[in-house]
Amino acid sequence: MSAPSPQRPLIFNHIPKCAGTSVRNAIVAALPADATTVYRVDLSLVGGYDRFDALRPQAAATFVRSPEELPEDGDFITGHVAPGTTRARYDDRQEVTILRHPRLRVLSQWVHSRALSDFDLRHFGHAGSVAFRVARGRLGDYLDHAMIAPNIDNTITRFLAWPHPLLTPTSFIEDRHEEEVLGAALDSLDRFDHVGLVEDPRFLEHLGEAIGLELPDIRLNERVSVPRRRRPRLGPELDGRTEELLARRTRLDEQLWTHVARRIRPDSDPAQTLQVAWEQALTRYDAALAAPYETRRVRRAAELAYGTYAAARGLRRPWY
Repeated sequence: MSAPSPQRPLIFNHIPKCAGTSVRNAIVAALPADATTVYRVDLSLVGGYDRFDALRPQAAATFVRSPEELPEDGDFITGHVAPGTTRARYDDRQEVTILRHPRLRVLSQWVHSRALSDFDLRHFGHAGSVAFRVARGRLGDYLDHAMIAPNIDNTITRFLAWPHPLLTPTSFIEDRHEEEVLGAALDSLDRFDHVGLVEDPRFLEHLGEAIGLELPDIRLNERVSVPRRRRPRLGPELDGRTEELLARRTRLDEQLWTHVARRIRPDSDPAQTLQVAWEQALTRYDAALAAPYETRRVRRAAELAYGTYAAARGLRRPWY
């Protein structure tokens, strides 16, 4: 397979919290020095906090509201842009994505959002930052917050099926609709040139083989350094109600993950792989969350100063 070119752009449709930063950096490192990279975010996973007019220019510049807003050229197109958007824009393309254990994806997103300070969220305005700040509550409440439904309710399925008319930004997928939505996601998934799994130890190597690039083994550490006042204890968080909610919010995504796992790892038991990965991740998170909050002294000072400013301006208003 030839290297990407403007006539056949390489597209990495990045599902949130699925090793996308590692994948993007590896691809950029392997591309020619003069290759152009385009990073955008579409509306596929935007929930009810959609005040785009309140975004600062730096954040607003990354959003595209229609396929036509994507640039015509570019060697590498990436970001949280659904295949429904990129396929409508580019006739000839090479398209890849990576899936992750769905329950771990949600847990990673919750922990990551808790780690974000008011200073981190300053570009999103109050309405936009709420979508992240809801994670500062209990995990069970987070999973039941309909205003962020696209980010917690079968996010992989939604991303692949978007813009399916049965998907709405502030409600969870109903049982009566799940077969149709899941079918659309499966059809979308099978159109990719390559689909990998984070749980595959050689997923970067396999991706490189598929796209004709020798990818460096770039594995960025997952962000689990959380300020002490927002560090969760996962055991108490994962009570019976929360476990049930987590299973429901990932029920369709697990079917997609299993579909891919059977194809690329036919000798492995998908259910066992999911369980082992879950147990190992919980152990890793417990250890990492007990570690000191890692940030530079200058950065911490900026966070404290902005936090004081945000409190004075009423920017920490409740999210519920």
